[in-house]
Amino acid sequence: MVTKRKIHPVIVIAGLGNAGKTTLIHRLKTGEFKDIFSPTIGFQVDIIRKDGNRFDIVDLGGQIAFRNAFWENFVTSCHGCIFIFDRTDKERLSIAKEWLWKVNEWLPKGANFAFFANKSDLESSMPLEEVVQGLELSKFSESPSKSFRIFETSNVTGQNINECWDWITNAIRKRMGSKTSLDIYAFELLDERLEPIISEILIENEKKEFLEETMGAFNTHSLKMIDSLPFINIGDFVVHIIRKGDYYAITYIDKDDSQNLARELSLTLMFETLYRIRRDLKVDKDFLLNSIETIEFI
Repeated sequence: MVTKRKIHPVIVIAGLGNAGKTTLIHRLKTGEFKDIFSPTIGFQVDIIRKDGNRFDIVDLGGQIAFRNAFWENFVTSCHGCIFIFDRTDKERLSIAKEWLWKVNEWLPKGANFAFFANKSDLESSMPLEEVVQGLELSKFSESPSKSFRIFETSNVTGQNINECWDWITNAIRKRMGSKTSLDIYAFELLDERLEPIISEILIENEKKEFLEETMGAFNTHSLKMIDSLPFINIGDFVVHIIRKGDYYAITYIDKDDSQNLARELSLTLMFETLYRIRRDLKVDKDFLLNSIETIEFI
């Protein structure tokens, strides 16, 4: 009997220190306001269940050291992001702007992005128009590749908290639900020297010849740019690239399949393969095929 593993949608909560990220998560989980929290050290993962659905929430520490160390790694792997800005914090408006647009650059294509103008209940809060202008949020109207919404929020009163949560989670579920399977044609695992550790073609049909040509083209023209490529289209295939530490996972998928699901699958295959390698277990096509078959996207 096959045990299926469920990959749950990930929502990242980003923002400068003291913007209200941890307080937001507490309100989402309990429906209550609490304002006494220690600053998040590094990052913290929480689980929120609602209406039969589960979301894994990553609370990113807002201090500069944590922004530099953790943010990109989590943002590039998420399904949605909430960026929280303390609208009373006029002094750090330019810093928030810098990191907001870094987050936007890192977000996967198609990921849902919500902006919280938080602490809207306070008299000292900046007008929303000033926040929009200072952070150049109007630029999002020029970028149709991302689903973006602005909310005036308050963790104290609960203003727009549930509305934002419903919007971002429903959008993610709808997007993921539209495509719950992937056509995987090949998988490779490379080391830091870009030498293959594992290279397996997972198909035996008429596409195999074209796939081999695609793999050759990728190795010839694209490996030198691998650190700057999240994925690349070659012919009828998309070559999806994930880097974690000293390893690269290269997954060849159908051009019509979901890039977000491909990222999740690539990460899963990478971790499973490295686990077996470190335990001196055999890694072959049968193992990879079995790993793919045991993944259930929900």
